[in-house]
Amino acid sequence: MNTIARDSDDDPVFTYISPWNELNAGLWSLFAGATVFLGLRLWCKIDRRHGLWYDDYILIVSWTILLANNILIVYEFATGYILEDSTQSWDDRMHILINVSSCGTLIGQALTKTAFAVTLLRLSNRWQQGVLWFCISTMNVWMVLKVIFQWAKVCGKSNYQDWYRLNFCIGPTFRADFKEGGNVYNVIMDFIFASFPWLITRSLEMRKVEKIGLCVTLSLGMVVAIVSAVRISWKDDGNERDPYYIWRNGVSQVWYSSEVTGTIMVQCIPILRTIIKEIHTSLVTKKLESTLTGDTRSMSFGSKRASAVSKRETTIGKRISASTYSDGSKKGADIIALREIPEEPDHSWQRLGSLSAVDTERAIQTFHFSDSWPLSNERSPALHSSHSGKSFDTDNDRRSHSFTATSEEKDLEDGLSPPPKRKTNHWAEQS
Repeated sequence: MNTIARDSDDDPVFTYISPWNELNAGLWSLFAGATVFLGLRLWCKIDRRHGLWYDDYILIVSWTILLANNILIVYEFATGYILEDSTQSWDDRMHILINVSSCGTLIGQALTKTAFAVTLLRLSNRWQQGVLWFCISTMNVWMVLKVIFQWAKVCGKSNYQDWYRLNFCIGPTFRADFKEGGNVYNVIMDFIFASFPWLITRSLEMRKVEKIGLCVTLSLGMVVAIVSAVRISWKDDGNERDPYYIWRNGVSQVWYSSEVTGTIMVQCIPILRTIIKEIHTSLVTKKLESTLTGDTRSMSFGSKRASAVSKRETTIGKRISASTYSDGSKKGADIIALREIPEEPDHSWQRLGSLSAVDTERAIQTFHFSDSWPLSNERSPALHSSHSGKSFDTDNDRRSHSFTATSEEKDLEDGLSPPPKRKTNHWAEQS
C-alpha cells in the first residue's frame, strides 16, 4: 500500500472506520441477484429459440462491465483505499483506480437504461419511438461528457493538476453541477421509462388484469429511480473528513452498484413470467398424474383381489366334485358348481325345426326332471333311466338327443341356457 502524508498539519488526527464487510456484502449480493435474473432471461430466450436481440446484448455488456467494476472496487479497498488515519492520503495509483471505477459506474448506468429503452422501442409507435431515441441519445451523450470531465483538470485546485489528467481544466462549480445534473437526469430517465409501458399497453387488445400485470412488471424501474433519488439526497449532505469519511465512500459504492444491478433485474422480470407459468402448469400436471396413479393402483388392487377370489371358488368347486364316499361312489354326483354351468348352449343340443305330437309325447315320457335344486344336498327322486339328463333314451330314438320338450324349445327361443348336465344317481338305483 502506497500512501503519502497530507500537507496540512493543522487538521485533527483521527482513525478511519473500514467499510470492508459492508462493501463486499453489498456489491456481491447485488451482483449475484443480477446474474441469476439475467441468466434466466437468456435461458428463456435460447431455450424457446426466440433468439437474442439488441437489448440482450447490451445487458450482457453491462453485466460484464459490472463484474469488472466490482473487482476493481474491491481491489481498491484491499490495496490502499482504506487509510489508517487522517495523516495519510492516496497516491497517484489510487486516484487512477478511483477514476476508472467511477467511469465504469457511469457507463454501466447508461447502458442498462439504454437496454430498457431499446426493449420499449419494439413495442412503441412512431412518436413514442422518437421520444425514446431522444432519451437514449441525450442520456448517453451526458454519460460520455461525464467520463471526459472525470479526467479533466480542475481550475484553481493544485490536487487536480496531476500528470494523468487531460490537458484542459474546468471550473470546480461547473464540474460539481454537471455531475449532479447527470445524476438527476438518470433519475428522470428512470421515471420516463417506467411510465412508458402504461402508454404502450393502452391501445393493446388485452384483458385489464393482464394490462395491469404487464405494466407493473415493466414499471419496476420506478424502484430504481427511487433508490437513485435517495442516494443523491444522501450525497448532497456532503462528505466531510471525519472518522466515517471512507466508510461513507464505501457504502456509496453499494448505492451506485444497486442502480446498475436493479436496472438489470427489473428488465428480466417480465421475461420470467413464462417460467412461473410453466412451473405452475408442471405442478398441476404432477398433481393430476399422482391422482390418476392412485386411482389406477386401487383399481388394480381390486381386480387382483377379485381374481384371487375367483380362483379360490374354482378350487373349492373342484374339491367338492372330486370328493367320494367310502364305497367309492362320487359324493358330489348331484352337486354342480356354478362356474361349470355353460353360458352358451352345448353344440350337441341342436334345435329342430318342428316336432310331431308322437315325438313330443315320447320325449316327455323318456326324460324326467328332478324336483331338487342341483346345489342342494338332498337326494333326487329315482330316474327311469340310468343315462344322464343330457341323453333321451338314445337306444330308442336318436332324434330326441337334441331336444326334450316344448318348454326347452321356448327357453332356447328366449335366449336362455339349456339345462345342466345331470349324472346317474346311484342312491336311486340301489333303492
